[in-house]
Amino acid sequence: MNIENLIDEYKKGNLSVEDHIKYTIDKIEADTLNAYISVDGDGAINKARELDQKLKNREKLGKLFGIPVVVKDNISYDQMRMTCASKMLEDFTPIFNATVVENLIKEDAIIVAKSNMDEFAMGGRGESSYFGPTKNPLDESRAPGGSSSGSAVAVAKDDVLISLGTDTGGSVRCPASYCNIIGYKPTYSLMSRSGVVSMANTLDQVSLFAKNIADIRVLANTTSSPDPKDMTSILENYDYKYEDYDFKGKKIGYINTSSNLYKGIEDTVGKDYEKALNQLKELGAELEEVKLEYAKYANPVYNVVMNSEVSSNMSRFDGVRFGYQADKYENVEELFVKSRSEGLGEEVQRRIALGTMYLSANDDQKIYKKGLKIRSLIKNELEDLFKKYDFIITPTTTNLAPKLGEANDDPLSDFRSDGFNVIVNLAGMCGISLPVRKGLSGSVQLIADRFEDNNLLNASEKFLRSINEN
Repeated sequence: MNIENLIDEYKKGNLSVEDHIKYTIDKIEADTLNAYISVDGDGAINKARELDQKLKNREKLGKLFGIPVVVKDNISYDQMRMTCASKMLEDFTPIFNATVVENLIKEDAIIVAKSNMDEFAMGGRGESSYFGPTKNPLDESRAPGGSSSGSAVAVAKDDVLISLGTDTGGSVRCPASYCNIIGYKPTYSLMSRSGVVSMANTLDQVSLFAKNIADIRVLANTTSSPDPKDMTSILENYDYKYEDYDFKGKKIGYINTSSNLYKGIEDTVGKDYEKALNQLKELGAELEEVKLEYAKYANPVYNVVMNSEVSSNMSRFDGVRFGYQADKYENVEELFVKSRSEGLGEEVQRRIALGTMYLSANDDQKIYKKGLKIRSLIKNELEDLFKKYDFIITPTTTNLAPKLGEANDDPLSDFRSDGFNVIVNLAGMCGISLPVRKGLSGSVQLIADRFEDNNLLNASEKFLRSINEN
C-alpha cells in the first residue's frame, strides 16, 4: 500500500477515510514501543468525516487526501501539545501551526499523533526523551536512532505510510538506517522552519520518512514551499517529478572502507555497503574512490557549530518566558538556575554548557570562529567534488542499531557513528538513507549537491527497485 493506492481505495468507495483513521488510531493507541507522546483520536476522526463528505460532494481532493501523518513533537500543531520530549514544555500547546503542517492540512492530510524524540532533538539514539526511550521495531532491545525516533518507528511498523522529522546532523537518516526505512533530508531551504523549535538554525531541516520513494516524492511536493515567515526558505516552489533515472555514464564518488574515516565500522555494515556499490556498477554507474581532506574534521566542527547555536536557542527556556518554572526559589537568579536544572535533561544541559563555552567572549569566540572557517572548507570541498560527480555514496551509519542503554557512559558515541551525515547539514546539501536489504542491516546514504533533490529521489528509486529485484 502507498499513498496513491490508498487514495484510490477511498475514491472507489472500497474504504472510508473514517474507517481507515479509526484503524490507524487503534494501532497507535496499542503501541508498545513508546513511539508517541500525543494522539488526537477525536480530532482525527472528525476530520476524516469531513473528508468523506468532501468526497461525496465531488469536491477537489488534496494530494494527501485522507492520509494519516505522524509529526515529530518539535513541530507546531495547534490541536496537540508540543513538548519537544522535555519536562520544560510538558504541558505546552502552541497557538499556531508550523508552515509544513499548514501545507499538509491544505492537501487534506490528517495529523493523527505527535511522535516521541530525543529531548529538544538532542541525541542520536532516541533515548533522551523525558517520556522514556523509544524501542526499535526490528529488535525491541535496540535503539531506533534519533533524534526523530518516534517518527521513524511509526513508519517502520506500518502505523502510517509517512511521517515528519527534523534533521540537524543525521536525525532522520540515522533512525531511518537503524529501522531499515527511507529517510530523506532535503536541501537546506526547501522546507520552511517556521513553527519548528530551533535546535541549530543553520543546520535544522524538516525531513521525511516513508518506505518508498513515490510516497517521499508526494510528501515532499506537499510540504516544501516558499515562506515569508522563514527568511531562509526558497523563493519559488520546487518541483519534485518522476523521471526514469539512467545510471549509465553517471559518476559516483565513494570512500573506501579501509579509510580512517570509517574507523570502527561494523563488518555487516561494510558488507552491505559493498553490496550497494556492486549494484550501482551493475546499473552502469562509474564508481571512483574519493578522498575527503576536511571530512575528518566534520564531527568536531559540527559539535562546535551545533552546540553554539543550541546555547543561543535554548536561552528562551528559562522558566519566565517559556517553559517549566521551579516552585521554590529566593531570587531571580535561583529561579533561572532551578527551572533549567529541573526542566532540562542531562544531554540538553551538556550541549548548552559546551555551546556557552564555545561562544565565550573571554577568548573572542576563537573556537566558534575556527569552526565556521573549517565548515566553509568542508562545504567548498564537497562543491568541488560535485563538479565531477553526480552523487557521493557512504554508509548512513558505521554501525547497526545499538542496544538500548549501551553507550550511556559515552556521550560522544553518537557523533562517531554518523560523521557522513553531518557533512550534508554543514554544507546545506541533500542526502537520503536507503535500505540495502530487509531486516537489521546496514543502509547507504546518497548525497547530492544543493537543489539536486529531484535527481536524488529518482536515482534512489531506480537503485531500490534494482537492489530489491536481486
